[in-house]
Amino acid sequence: MDIYSKTVSTLEFDKVKEELSKFAKFSQSKALCLRAFAYSDVEKIQNQIELTREAKKILDLAKDTPAEFIAQVGKIRANSAVSYLSEDELNDIAKTMKSSRLLKRFIIENSEEEFLLKHLAENLIADKQLEDKIFETFDENLNIRHNATPELKGLYSSLRDTEQNIRDTIQTLLNSPNFSKYLQENIYTHRDDRIVFQVTASNKTKVPGIVHDVSSSAKTFYIEPAQLVPLNNKVREIKSKIHAECIRILVDLTNLVKEYLPDLENCEKIMAEIDFHFAKARYAVKLHAVEPEITQEKYIYFENMKHPLLMQVTEDVVANNFEIGKDYKSVIITGSNTGGKTVTLKTIGLFILMAKAGMFLPCTYAKLYPFKDVFADIGDSQSILQSLSTFSAHMTNIIEILNKSSEESFVLLDEVCAGTDPVEGAVLARGILEKLAQKQVTSVITTHYGELKALEYTNSFFKNASVEFNTETLKPTYKLLIGIPGLSNAISIASNLGLDPDIVNKAKTTLVTQKDPTVAVVEKLQETHQELSKNLEEAQELKESSLSIKKEYEENLNQVKKDKKKTIKNIKNKFDIEMMEARAEIKEILDELRKEKSEKIARRAYSRLAKLEDGFRGEIDKVSDKNHYLEIDWDKVVVGDVVMLKTLHQKVTIVSLPDKNKRLFVDMGTMKMKVKKEELAVLDENYKEPQKIKIPGTSFNKFELKRYAMSQTLDLRGYRVEEALDSVENYLDQASLANLTPVYIIHGHGTGALKQAVRDFLKESPYVAKFRPGEDSEGGDGVSVVDIN
Repeated sequence: MDIYSKTVSTLEFDKVKEELSKFAKFSQSKALCLRAFAYSDVEKIQNQIELTREAKKILDLAKDTPAEFIAQVGKIRANSAVSYLSEDELNDIAKTMKSSRLLKRFIIENSEEEFLLKHLAENLIADKQLEDKIFETFDENLNIRHNATPELKGLYSSLRDTEQNIRDTIQTLLNSPNFSKYLQENIYTHRDDRIVFQVTASNKTKVPGIVHDVSSSAKTFYIEPAQLVPLNNKVREIKSKIHAECIRILVDLTNLVKEYLPDLENCEKIMAEIDFHFAKARYAVKLHAVEPEITQEKYIYFENMKHPLLMQVTEDVVANNFEIGKDYKSVIITGSNTGGKTVTLKTIGLFILMAKAGMFLPCTYAKLYPFKDVFADIGDSQSILQSLSTFSAHMTNIIEILNKSSEESFVLLDEVCAGTDPVEGAVLARGILEKLAQKQVTSVITTHYGELKALEYTNSFFKNASVEFNTETLKPTYKLLIGIPGLSNAISIASNLGLDPDIVNKAKTTLVTQKDPTVAVVEKLQETHQELSKNLEEAQELKESSLSIKKEYEENLNQVKKDKKKTIKNIKNKFDIEMMEARAEIKEILDELRKEKSEKIARRAYSRLAKLEDGFRGEIDKVSDKNHYLEIDWDKVVVGDVVMLKTLHQKVTIVSLPDKNKRLFVDMGTMKMKVKKEELAVLDENYKEPQKIKIPGTSFNKFELKRYAMSQTLDLRGYRVEEALDSVENYLDQASLANLTPVYIIHGHGTGALKQAVRDFLKESPYVAKFRPGEDSEGGDGVSVVDIN
């Protein structure tokens, strides 16, 4: 086994691929998961990551893929070359075609235009015709349906009729005393798919028919009565024809399927590949993994990385940050046994392999250079926490790594040169590390040799790191500390594991007299780091708490604003209803007063009501959000723009641009009206159409009133004077009720008689506050512009 294969095994990449395969739906895609390869080509790596990203994006937006089955199309194709396909094989083809069709539609509907997955899916078969034909041929038990073809339907109908004739004949025979008296039992049975009766040996000659069997005692003869022979023959003949027709159906379907098999083989591969990428996405969701960012610099940064296999067995996996490649290219990790050095080493190496295979990484951020080679010498394959290999085995691996590594390599060495004399091992380890540095190889090393800690201070290529050890609890925290060398803490660990206290105390006493002064500095550094980490955690908790309080405050404030808007809306709705009811009542009063020629009195009352309405709306506007409306940039306005009429909070369409008096025509859908440009604003994005208001409790219950629900123009051209004046009176009455002003009465010029009659009427009408001839833009003297009381 070469060093690369050993590395893949040591880093347990195969186990990760096994876990990945559990997220694949099909045997074909599971096989792709198990064969997932860590590519060296950057373009292929980025392509694989892109496909995983697309699959995850689709999973985030929609449900999982609808495809549930892929047949082994190659085997079916081979069988079709020598015989017709079985019911199972044809059904598998139909299910595969269904999966292809559904998967194609799902991917295309949920993909963006440039998605690679979309381009893959476009090559899938989506022909439903053959799929339906196969499904319609078989029932749920995969038997050919009796009505699969007209011929088969006829045969089954004939079979049913013949079997009924047999049953009728049997019943006749059993009911006949001249027949039943010769039977041993008054029942029938089957021999060789023929209906027979049990006749005693002494009576065998008295029952005409064919003997099909004799009991072992020779006392009972199984005789097919002569009356049943032609019927049984007919049943056998029909069944033979049914079998032949079923074979013909299978042959025909096989011939149809053969045309699709080459394309279906391609579909099988495409669907397996698509599901492989979705398996990576599903695994990423399970691990809360993120997309790795590929960089061209020889640099790695993992934030809050966790070993994916450890995440399967415990939720309490300690997350670590790791960085290498900018200021230093070799990290030397020291610290206690069982402190997590090997796990950290394996996590880093495994992350690189996973990223090169297009997989997402279980961390919060990942950026890395896709090193061409990853080489590792890490104990053996029994456990990620043990190292049981011998010195010679380690050295064999290291020699191969030194020979094959380059600046495009990433090397991981666990307990380098352990298992030999400490003095020689330390010197040898230093030489190996310096050789790797000379070759510009990026590396991570774990060691207990204190001498290697000094490399950072003589060569900027190196950086110390350690796994944290809590001096208060005497237990490792599994936290990686970059920049701080570690201590083995062997005595503390031994004590914690239960070593005899006498031995522990004696070891501590001996250590004090022999202790390296730098050890105290390292211990102080670790204590300071622990204290800073604790303070940082407390500060982070305070920050999160303050953010939570801020969020709650903003939510409450937004709710208050919503409640305010809702209250204002309720007030407006209530006012609209009450105002329309009041208008209806005044209309009734007006009708009564008109009879008594007291319309002016009613008009004044109605005018006062309008002023009251304006005042009330003014009060509402004071509590409303005035700055809700945005001013219009009139330099950019064109005819046809849709804007908001502020006084009614209703959308309108601009029909003309503002005139010299800053007034313009707008279209409200059912009518056109002239307004001041100050009354218009930019259309509210959240605008909703106003609801119609029904007026209860008056003689107008059957009508539905809506502000400005009538035209602003009355066209009298072609009317006789008498008809025209009736129309004017009715129109002014409706305009008054709707509070619609001004209105435009078109009478034209003609002989002038109609115009004069209309204007004489307007002078006397109680509805009219004033009127005038229209301006040129309004139709000139052929129009009378009326302001309503």
